[in-house]
Amino acid sequence: MSTTDVKSPQPVAEGFVNPIDGPFIRFPPFPTAPEGTTVMSFKNFQERGICVEPGPEEAEVDGLGIPTVPLRVRHETDQCKTNTKRKRQAEDAKVRKKGGKPSQRLWWEQWEDGEAIRFSIGFNPHSSRFERIHAAAVDFTNGRTWPVNFASESGPRFIWDKFQRYIGLPEGSPTPQEKKKAQAKKDEDDDISDDDMDDEDEGAGNAGPSASMTGIITDQQLPALAANNKAAATNEEKLVTFFNSPETSIKVFMSSYARAKGYIWADANLECIPRILGFFVNFLLRSKVLPEIERNLRRSLDVIAAALIELPNTAAIAKATPDKLSLACSACWGKKADGYSMVVIDTPKESGARPSDTSDPQAEKEEKAGGDEKQDTTPKNPWGSTNNDSGAWGNSAQDSDDGNAWGIIPESLEADLSSWTNIKQENLLDFLGPTALPLTHTTGIVERSMRQIKSVSGPSPNPPKSAAQGEGIFEPDADAVEVELDRQFTKVVLSPMIDWDGGESPVYSKPTILETSQGPVVQAGTPEVAEGTTPKPHDPLKDEITILVETKEHVSLLREGMAIGGTWVQLVRQGEGAKKKKKGKSKSKKSIPSYWYLDELAIVTPSFWTVVT
Repeated sequence: MSTTDVKSPQPVAEGFVNPIDGPFIRFPPFPTAPEGTTVMSFKNFQERGICVEPGPEEAEVDGLGIPTVPLRVRHETDQCKTNTKRKRQAEDAKVRKKGGKPSQRLWWEQWEDGEAIRFSIGFNPHSSRFERIHAAAVDFTNGRTWPVNFASESGPRFIWDKFQRYIGLPEGSPTPQEKKKAQAKKDEDDDISDDDMDDEDEGAGNAGPSASMTGIITDQQLPALAANNKAAATNEEKLVTFFNSPETSIKVFMSSYARAKGYIWADANLECIPRILGFFVNFLLRSKVLPEIERNLRRSLDVIAAALIELPNTAAIAKATPDKLSLACSACWGKKADGYSMVVIDTPKESGARPSDTSDPQAEKEEKAGGDEKQDTTPKNPWGSTNNDSGAWGNSAQDSDDGNAWGIIPESLEADLSSWTNIKQENLLDFLGPTALPLTHTTGIVERSMRQIKSVSGPSPNPPKSAAQGEGIFEPDADAVEVELDRQFTKVVLSPMIDWDGGESPVYSKPTILETSQGPVVQAGTPEVAEGTTPKPHDPLKDEITILVETKEHVSLLREGMAIGGTWVQLVRQGEGAKKKKKGKSKSKKSIPSYWYLDELAIVTPSFWTVVT
């Protein structure tokens, strides 16, 4: 190779780091910094890091607010460090999938993302409170994604429409802006010339001019106008009631009104009711729509927070009550509540024997007169025949080829129906083991009433021991049985709730002692019983009762202030029992506990139950 073939390196241009077609540059020397810029040394550099909160348009930015740039080659350690909406949704979907929940977020979770920046902008602060709440209701409805995957008569939009009517905001009510547009349109109509009016009248045929144009109301228009005026007056009264006490109005809607209208019978509504009302009240407070009643509106948020827990719990209590302990007691001592009960009728063992064969004296006389010869007087293919003739009603399964005889269950379906007919009854032995409870106790007072939860106390870890029996006494110990009940079960104290619904439900307005009850009861108008009377008469209007609850799941559903209506049965000792062995003198006499169980459940109400006065 000659020396002429070797290319000499081109001179390096000043200011360029990597010259074109030049060798790889090594530093130093360093290139000259552009004019007007300062290069920071490494020792003075401070790392800013990535911001946790996202920047504009949910972008990942650094500490200076500069958006980050993704690398061309993705690494395993590359992950979004900013709490963007997309990242939150992905993490929430993983958590839901792991917990067995649907990956899609619920409707109220989606609303919460942008609820803090939603305000009502369609009202005039100097207008009346009636116009302000009308405009706020329209702003609350518009611009919001309403879920549509709910059944009929349920869901957020259904509850919202019903609440608007309840407080006097009918659906489609005009806002102040719409009223102005309507007034402007009316002014335009007034500017129409007489010639145009004549043309319109000719085209309308027999239809005369409207009342708005002439100011004259015809007889045909009078009923509709009167109905509109009445509806407007009614809505105004409802709004005044809401303005006077928003907290009470919301209590009534979520309790007695929702029950009377049937909203609570759909499980979806039990969660939608408090959530919709919570969003609307916060929307009013955030937008300063009604500053004159802001304090009362804020108090209603506490009621709504309680409704989020208690309304779904009312349905859960109704489905899980009576609990297994109460069912076991009912199986042991029988059903005490008034209602339907199962009756087993003894049927003859021989299917061929008919009652008419032995109950008709005339038939027996004819049979004796005929001797051994019997006349067949039955028609062919009679109803209820058991012979092998095809087409007869009531053929047995063995006689029918296809097993489709009326009233006969094919053998192939007997296994499937056994799960319906073989109902397992609860037994006290499953909870107490070989207990003497059926021997030491029986049922006493049977009361049908509405009662409110006063307190809930768990099982006693160290209950007082029962006194020892005397020598030679081996009778079942009622005291020991009661100690065991105190140790195993939760006690719920219930107080009477008289006239709980203003007389709408007379059955539970006042306590009723049923005919299956046993024991003394305080009657109305009788003098008070002296202290120390044994057994103490039960006063259904004043006395509290203590029921036993067997599982933690049931206890977690109960909250103080909630009310339960049903039939309550008292457990009382049988007789005096065996005498105890005295262990010294005692100044105080131990009281005998009185436990009850729930025989039948009818009503469950939340703690904020309120009726219209």
